Amino acid sequence: MAREKIITAIDVGSTKISTIVAALSDSKISVIGVSRVPSLGISKGNVIDIDDAVESISNSLERAERMAGISVSSALVTVSGSHIDTKNSHGVVAVSHQGAEITPDDVARVTDAAQAVTLPSTQEIIHVIPRDFVVDSQDGIRDPVGMSGIRLEVETNIIHGSSTAMRNLAKCVGQVGVEVSDLVYTALASSEAVLTDTEKELGTILLDIGGGRKRPKR
Repeated sequence: MAREKIITAIDVGSTKISTIVAALSDSKISVIGVSRVPSLGISKGNVIDIDDAVESISNSLERAERMAGISVSSALVTVSGSHIDTKNSHGVVAVSHQGAEITPDDVARVTDAAQAVTLPSTQEIIHVIPRDFVVDSQDGIRDPVGMSGIRLEVETNIIHGSSTAMRNLAKCVGQVGVEVSDLVYTALASSEAVLTDTEKELGTILLDIGGGRKRPKR
């Protein structure tokens, strides 16, 4: 029997911090621990008080660990805030072996090529999301792996954010003894959780307002 893999995610918001612990075995995911606590030290997705933020994250993590009956060593952590921005980018490479099939390595190389964009020194890339592939001028391709071609292109959407904001968030998580395995943009995580493939294909707007919004004046 395959050994269970433990996956932990911490959603750091302005009003609450949620933690979920899941066990992955034989392609089946079982949730074994969850928690939600009020968020302190976080405002509009940014850390404004490290001590308060660390305490809130620690409380959420401890409750989830207690329910799951395990100790967490690493976690996926969500990132959000007004410092998050996006831009489109284009990448192009020659297929490794001309006339041969396009491999996952070719896809990885063209995606890496799309990351060659100019960003302010205070910003860093969080995600590079392929939107459309082009093989020898044939566009509209979702997955080029296995196709024959010479030239591979990709249109991507790059999500980037403040290096300082993300370092401070990672520092808070690190101070509770947990390694940040990866940062995930909150809105992207929400879309993966609630939208179907059909909704994504047709085009659907998902509004994740959050609790840190500015209240309108009355």
